[in-house]
Amino acid sequence: MFNSTFDWFLAGILFLLAIVFFAGKGQGILDAFSGKYRDKRKLSPENRLRYQRAVGVFLIILSAVEVFMALIENPIMGIISIVVTVADMIGIVIYLRRLYD
Repeated sequence: MFNSTFDWFLAGILFLLAIVFFAGKGQGILDAFSGKYRDKRKLSPENRLRYQRAVGVFLIILSAVEVFMALIENPIMGIISIVVTVADMIGIVIYLRRLYD
């Protein structure tokens, strides 16, 4: 559907966002997406940093998948990327549930 230029562009954006989260400066982005909903549980600064790093790892994995999709232009890469993305989402949900408990 898209060519490799789109994959490289998306990989770059995801990588830059991951750097922001690893630097600990992503709280504003998370607050912007949470909107009016505020979690009643207050996270300690240490857990807030862990949360941001978890999002950073999630974005790095998605960026790597996009790079592989740009390098290997094979239809099977679409299926592999979906499987890796779903596994990545399950992994971050499991990690964040342990963080909140």
